[in-house]
Amino acid sequence: MGCEPSRLTGYQKLVQARDTHARVWGAALPEGPGLNALEMIDAAGEGNLKALLVIGYDPLLSHPDARETAQNLNGLDALIVVDLFLTETAKAFGTVFLPAASPFEKEGTFMNGERRVQRVRQVVPPKGGSRTDMAILAALAERLGTGPHFRQPDAAAVWDEACRVWPAIAGISHARLDRDGGLQWPCPTEDHPGTAVLHRDGFAAGRAVFRPLTWTPSAERTDGEYPFLLNTGRSLFHFNAATMTGRTRNRDLRPDDELELHPDDAAALGITAGVRVHVQSRHGSFTLRARLTDRVRRGEPFATFHAVAAFVNQATGPGRDAVTGTPEYKVTAVNLRIAAPAEVR
Repeated sequence: MGCEPSRLTGYQKLVQARDTHARVWGAALPEGPGLNALEMIDAAGEGNLKALLVIGYDPLLSHPDARETAQNLNGLDALIVVDLFLTETAKAFGTVFLPAASPFEKEGTFMNGERRVQRVRQVVPPKGGSRTDMAILAALAERLGTGPHFRQPDAAAVWDEACRVWPAIAGISHARLDRDGGLQWPCPTEDHPGTAVLHRDGFAAGRAVFRPLTWTPSAERTDGEYPFLLNTGRSLFHFNAATMTGRTRNRDLRPDDELELHPDDAAALGITAGVRVHVQSRHGSFTLRARLTDRVRRGEPFATFHAVAAFVNQATGPGRDAVTGTPEYKVTAVNLRIAAPAEVR
């Protein structure tokens, strides 16, 4: 849907699809790409971004180097959060919180990793004062003076507009999805059956172009003071900041974050299963309960980062990949010790 700053609907390059979008939208498009999520937070800290609209995301809890993230968010004049629940970002820095409707409370589509588009149908009305994303964005557009561009009668009309700017989905409509079920793009015409296998006879974009890259080592290196290399990531049962999953029965499956530690490392430190461990990096610290397992390598503990209480990203650093800009969530030099009573939360 064009959420990346250098791409338009259908992951089309800005330079290639700008004219089509401008014609359908009836509005001029920028000449160059915008900022990604991390770059926007950077710009706020530099004083170059004064207002931020956050939809379904919790940057304070999800971004690396939480202290710098917080400092940069303080540089904003206005922070508007649209979400189902009050996020940590909204609590700490929000100017306005707009409650959003859940998928069960609105019409639309979901698209999954196999390119299958499926209908979502409203089964209950939005609760309280919550609104659909479409209604919220349209109301904001009215107040910003661009209301006519967002006055769509329903979700089907929004999808039809996407079909006009992205040829690969032109044959998919809400009416057809209601009749035929899920369809996989490319599906360029109404009589096209959809494409189950995308690259059957060749690659859609032609042959890939390879280029060599010079490996740049991370600044996060272990040493005598920080002998372990921490890896962080998601668990199967929660998503990012667990804004939604943490309020469901998923908590019965994974009630808290854990530090997975190789038994040999644990033995050397006198750590037993279930003990609270203090994890200290060059950037910050957190405490988590230890889970001993040989599925992690010696010297490389793993921690999930869903729980607010642990706030694992207080310890991850500002480093980013030189090519992709991806944060170094997977490499943080740390030391470990049994947490003191005052550090146990």
